[in-house]
Amino acid sequence: TAAEKAPSTAEAATEKRVASPINSPAITARGKRQQRMYLELPVSKNTVECDLIEVNPRHCVASPLNKRVQSLLSPEDVAVQQLLAAIRDEGQRDPVLVRELQKPQGDKRYEGIYGTRRRYVAQLLAEAGEGSGLLKAWYSDQITDADAKRLADSENDDRQDISSWERAVYFAQLRAGKPDMTLEVLAGIEGADRTLAGKYLKLAELPEEIVKQVASPTRISLRAGLDIQKALSALGPSARKQLLKEFAGQTRFEDGAALLKALRTAATKPKPAVAAKRRELVDGHGR
Repeated sequence: TAAEKAPSTAEAATEKRVASPINSPAITARGKRQQRMYLELPVSKNTVECDLIEVNPRHCVASPLNKRVQSLLSPEDVAVQQLLAAIRDEGQRDPVLVRELQKPQGDKRYEGIYGTRRRYVAQLLAEAGEGSGLLKAWYSDQITDADAKRLADSENDDRQDISSWERAVYFAQLRAGKPDMTLEVLAGIEGADRTLAGKYLKLAELPEEIVKQVASPTRISLRAGLDIQKALSALGPSARKQLLKEFAGQTRFEDGAALLKALRTAATKPKPAVAAKRRELVDGHGR
């Protein structure tokens, strides 16, 4: 019957997507034709047609080709707070870009090429019960890996530069994938020189738990990050553990310079004197 074929209210609130984004009329729940855009791919030079869809942000994972480290995203990050306020007040004006996951993992079906911070904020709003709970996204299944990487880099540069540490981690991942890769080749891939590539590989040694002590990873410059790593190396394992324990109960540092100052202070802090062991002499009578 017509009543049996009509979608329920709950179903209408879920993701709006069509099987074929190119040939289907793509009708939304409101009965309007789905919006589309033509995207010129930067590497393959092909032009693909993208459909505007709405997805559950939890069904979307960040592409490994995107340099932004997702575990660093936090409600305490100033950039996240600003984006959250803007979307709360004005709605999500700019859709993210997604493609289908080649190997879906549970309810994870989409790979976010760019807009991972917007996806994160959409999830925060959904968990708070604000807005529609859905993420607006341009969808295409014709975007190659090379194009996806270039699109992600371009979008991040236009909106908010990736932090030095996140870029360093990406350099390290490239090197780990091909251990025989020379610094010259690595630098060429990312448009840097050999010296800079070496500095990024060194910065990648900085633990993420230390980076999280700063309000935003973008507030740790390459130079400050290298100095932090040097100061951290001067501390022994037990001193590092104690330091992180102390930092855990504090407000995040404003920037890398403030964190560096705290680390240097800890490194020069005098160690508590160890009491000398008491030795006793015993005579023949046990006294």
